[in-house]
Amino acid sequence: MTVPLLQRLFTYKAVRTVTVVSATATGLYLIDTHKNAKAFQRTARLAWNGTLRALYDDASSVDYSIVEQIIRKELGKEISEVFSSFSRIPVAAASIAQVHKARLHDGTVVAVKVQKPEIQYQIEWDLLAYRLLLKVYEYMFDLPMSFAVDYTTKHLRQETDFLNEVRNSEMCNAFLQTDSKLKSVAHVPKVFKELSTKQVMIAEWVDGCRATDKAAIHDMGLSVKKVMESVVDVFAHQIFVSGFVHCDPHPGNILVRKHPEDPRKHQLLLLDHGLYVRESEEFRKQYCLFWKSLFLLDKQAIQDICDQWGVGDSQMFANVTLLRPYNTERSPSITPSSNTSVLDAYELQTKLKSNLKDFLANSELLPKELIFIGRNMTIVRANNKTLGSPVNRINRMARWAVVGLGHDSSYWASSVKAEYLLTTPKDVSGQNRAIGKKDQQPLGFWKTLAVMLQTRWNSWLFEVVLAFMSLAYHTAQLRSYFDRTVLGRKSDGFEAVMDDALKQRLEQEYGIKVEGDLFDA
Repeated sequence: MTVPLLQRLFTYKAVRTVTVVSATATGLYLIDTHKNAKAFQRTARLAWNGTLRALYDDASSVDYSIVEQIIRKELGKEISEVFSSFSRIPVAAASIAQVHKARLHDGTVVAVKVQKPEIQYQIEWDLLAYRLLLKVYEYMFDLPMSFAVDYTTKHLRQETDFLNEVRNSEMCNAFLQTDSKLKSVAHVPKVFKELSTKQVMIAEWVDGCRATDKAAIHDMGLSVKKVMESVVDVFAHQIFVSGFVHCDPHPGNILVRKHPEDPRKHQLLLLDHGLYVRESEEFRKQYCLFWKSLFLLDKQAIQDICDQWGVGDSQMFANVTLLRPYNTERSPSITPSSNTSVLDAYELQTKLKSNLKDFLANSELLPKELIFIGRNMTIVRANNKTLGSPVNRINRMARWAVVGLGHDSSYWASSVKAEYLLTTPKDVSGQNRAIGKKDQQPLGFWKTLAVMLQTRWNSWLFEVVLAFMSLAYHTAQLRSYFDRTVLGRKSDGFEAVMDDALKQRLEQEYGIKVEGDLFDA
């Protein structure tokens, strides 16, 4: 019985079929690898992983001979004409580019960022795959998922233009200079514009350790807590004050060194300015107001803003914004959910789908800036968690939100109409114009007094809520210290405590069961 079976399996036709399929697959693989920039392979990985991260997960470096060709083509000169020395081996390699250390003829040490030759071709395949994948998910789950695909792909495509990165780095530095404290604690390496093109960028060489390298920071005699405070301040300033936000603040893009003017202090080195988002002024003020309102427990203001943004579930949006449980009706503490039956699980799934649809009541109204701002905050939060949560990140960001509102006391008065706070009037041509003092109606004496008292009360209430948050933070940090030093258990501090509480809230109220570190970058 065995022999006939083997004979059938290894017939000429079967062998020929296997040979043809194998040869075709091998040929396609070779063509895709060497002529097609691995586009099909990356598309397959993207479909399998279903994440945006898969678009940029290949960090192999290209040969030095190719680097020579790129520099010759972009700068119109040989490497030896531009540099007195040039490292053949890259010091860093990412998905889009690799960095070489070099020295200009005047002795200046520089970092040379060279774009990989296949990227311009490859990114179009990647973004097409991303677009198609969201369409498939949208069809399969009947949920709005592709509403921001054009906005997202536009910004991701800009990351491959190094002249855009040059402009971003200069603008980032310009905004830092507007704050007397931040301009000292953060440094943007100088870019040599005359030697930079769309595919080659030359910048000042800087040395430092990663912002999450606790041991290296300690070895320099610097404070981990103060370093992380500066990290939160820099990016909170971008989100709430300047409106020009770095969208990839992972540890490799934030280095730490001793301050050149005072070695007892630290200085952040901000790298990789390819991916930024520019907030509209209207959105920036709305977002500042939203954060302030969360701490004043101002349900009406929160709901008004969510209505403006097409968000149907303000409670869930508050949870996602803070990455912590939020409820104006009851204590944020949650007891773990009990085991659910099959029927309960089905009902939770049905409820989840309904909740997600309700959450985005009108996806077209949702500010697209939130996509990349959420990415920024998630990465900064992960950096803080990696260091053991040395900083009360949420309180610090709330204070920056208030700074972003400026000195206009009306933002502290609940009686101010939502129309004034949230909408931009039209001029005679139908175009949006900025809200000015002339749009406000003069108030009578008693109304003025009431607004003044309400402003003082809300300002005091804001400080009280922050004080309670600080108490919760320090309690969690003390418990974490006890777990590590006495019980010998791993503990990531306050951020980890909020993770666990938020996971329980999402499962209990929305049927969303989170596995692993969903909130880590």
